[in-house]
Amino acid sequence: MKKTSTLAIIAIVTLLVVLVTTLIAGGRLWALDGVRAMQALGGWLKLPMRAFTFLGDEQFYLIAIPLVYWCIHKGLGQDLGILLVLSSFTNTATKSFFKHSRPFWENASLRLSEANSFSTPSGHAQSSAALFGQVAWFIADKRRGRLWAVLLALLIVLVCLSRVYLGVHFPGDVLWGAAVGLGLLALYNGLKPILLPRLKQLALGVHVLLALVTAAVMLAVVALMLSIPFGTGQMFGEMYTEAWSSALSDAGTIAGLAFGLWIGLVLETRTVGFSVDGPLWQRALRYGIGVIGLAAIWLGLKMIFPQEPLALGLALRFVRYGLAMLWAIALWPWLFVRIGLGQREA
Repeated sequence: MKKTSTLAIIAIVTLLVVLVTTLIAGGRLWALDGVRAMQALGGWLKLPMRAFTFLGDEQFYLIAIPLVYWCIHKGLGQDLGILLVLSSFTNTATKSFFKHSRPFWENASLRLSEANSFSTPSGHAQSSAALFGQVAWFIADKRRGRLWAVLLALLIVLVCLSRVYLGVHFPGDVLWGAAVGLGLLALYNGLKPILLPRLKQLALGVHVLLALVTAAVMLAVVALMLSIPFGTGQMFGEMYTEAWSSALSDAGTIAGLAFGLWIGLVLETRTVGFSVDGPLWQRALRYGIGVIGLAAIWLGLKMIFPQEPLALGLALRFVRYGLAMLWAIALWPWLFVRIGLGQREA
């Protein structure tokens, strides 16, 4: 059986199990009892749970994915970058529709971590299922790959549990987050062999147009979902307003990342074609300097760009994250090849 077929079966079975569980348990999956039961295990879990939840943060992925892309395996790094953007968009759009409250909105004493977006589904659960799942899928047929795949699956479970323990998600949030993440993973790996050869044949101008349209659609979809009067979040006043603004800001971020990623991949493929090979010291310098450049763009432009009025703030957010992604995908690889910290593929 092909790996993609196995992945599709796993995703479908997971979705069916979560659906049946939801139909049976109903609202109990979104009750505070599950959160209280997790926290009743003891305060000694607070530190490890925060560590596990960091492994599902977008900040972690923005540190880890460049390491994979620049220094370990370029193809896997590309896949992880694309999946991060796809997962972030689908999660933000879905949250913007459901507009569901978080556990600590209902009981402030349950809050053990920071979170300002809507709750359903869990973005940490979804992204970890998609990205760690991609790594597991990639290494499954390699030496000791199955053992690592099991460990990565366990890591996904721990990330999910950490979100419930920290009082920022209900059990139903993480179940559906993980299920959607696996579904997205299977869909991506199924469509990639079909779409990639066709995309490679397109002219650069067509890619720029498609990237702009995609970014605009992402913004429009999130705005549309937010405008639909659905969900119980409006009962929570200031926290609802903060989550609504967060969703719109996240949409600007994701649109910028998507545009920078798309154009960066096209430029890197056609003009750079770097190799991850090289001695350890060279890879370490490549990564260290690249991350410093990435942080300089992200933080520097954040200090310069205003956030108000809203339209200007979103536009500049799009530019900031687009440039950061473009640096990571194409500009820094072009530069490190030029200065001798890397070489082109044979």
